Amino acid sequence: MKTKFCEVCGDSIHPQAFCCKRCKKLLDRLDIRTHIRRNKQARLDALKNGFNKSGKYFECYYTQTRLDENNPKSPRYLTFDHVVPRNESKMVLAAQLINDMKSDMTEEEFRSMIKQLASHFEGMPFNETVFDVKHWKR
Repeated sequence: MKTKFCEVCGDSIHPQAFCCKRCKKLLDRLDIRTHIRRNKQARLDALKNGFNKSGKYFECYYTQTRLDENNPKSPRYLTFDHVVPRNESKMVLAAQLINDMKSDMTEEEFRSMIKQLASHFEGMPFNETVFDVKHWKR
């Protein structure tokens, strides 16, 4: 029987599976914060793209820091982030703290907000146009 390997991390798997137990657990994780139908392929792609092969761990798309797969109370807890809010077609992995900060912003809006905050903390005036976010639904 030919050995099969996980599509995400490369570990060996059962011949009838497409990924290992570790990656399947992450892929099947319930998202209690949204009522949007999950796009399993987008989440699978996010896991593949967020896996650090040399270190055998998942990392945050925005910070490239190691994510915590097991502790939901950790700020580094692995979450799936919608690149465009509420759009399941493209997802990335993000630390829970970063995903919460990004909220309903696109990546470009989030980066602009963070840059404005950083420059404001250094004494520069804050450019309020960064508050013009197009997906805010609160």
